[in-house]
Amino acid sequence: MHISAAVGLLTSFALALAKAAPSPEHVLTPGGYRPRYTVHAIPAGGSLAHSGSEIQVLAANGSIVTTAVHPSNPKTSAPRTRALETDGWIAYAWWLNPGLAPISSFTTTWEVPPVPATDHGQTVFLFNGLQPNGSSAILQPVLQYGPSNAGGGSFWAVATWYVDGTGHAFFTTPVPVTTGTTLDATVTLTGTNGSSSFSYNSQFSNIPGTSMNITGVPELTFAMETLEAYGVTAISDYPAGFTVFSGIDLRLVEGATPSMSWSFEDDMADGVLLAVDKDGPTDAQMTITY
Repeated sequence: MHISAAVGLLTSFALALAKAAPSPEHVLTPGGYRPRYTVHAIPAGGSLAHSGSEIQVLAANGSIVTTAVHPSNPKTSAPRTRALETDGWIAYAWWLNPGLAPISSFTTTWEVPPVPATDHGQTVFLFNGLQPNGSSAILQPVLQYGPSNAGGGSFWAVATWYVDGTGHAFFTTPVPVTTGTTLDATVTLTGTNGSSSFSYNSQFSNIPGTSMNITGVPELTFAMETLEAYGVTAISDYPAGFTVFSGIDLRLVEGATPSMSWSFEDDMADGVLLAVDKDGPTDAQMTITY
């Protein structure tokens, strides 16, 4: 796919999330609202195995816990309008691998921000992640404030999510974290099988219980840093001040670093800004200001 078309796909993904809306049959994920039956918990030490139209949830001993079959007509929800913030990806930066060696690792460090000053039942997600070209799937270590199908509430928690582009979402058990905690988020290539089957691990490397392994997925070529939110009705529903994504390090196979710069979108109209403070593939830094 041409780079401009691929970037258009990523933008379409963000806009599609902005149209997500709840219903009794739908639950929230960091991929929008999805049918309840398509969202799955991964047991402690478990993993995912992707094969054709199926994704197997495996226990720590390798036994199959459940098999998720792609819905024939996946549906997220109906659109709605908002008075202030648009649901979905609010501010995000990205880089698309233009066909170089595969991304071997993508790391980001940030601190858990203060809890928002107001609580209107909103959910705020902050994450780095990798996404395949031509698909809206994403593998992401996620910091969450507020509720989602994984749990949560009026506190910060971390979990790893894999949101599959054809309908299903999978998560590790959320781990509560406190303001000021440093988070080291990583997505790492762990193996390949030919040119179309890749294996990855995603986790907060300094938070036990957040590791997720997945096998048999397409190459993950989009790297992104993202603020995603739902149910925000006032700017005070975001944490006060700013969030700094620092130590951003993007490596290719055999340790190579690409010549690259980060593209970004934000929501200036509603007061959410993203700035690339230091560009490039290693030790990059971005600031989201609320």
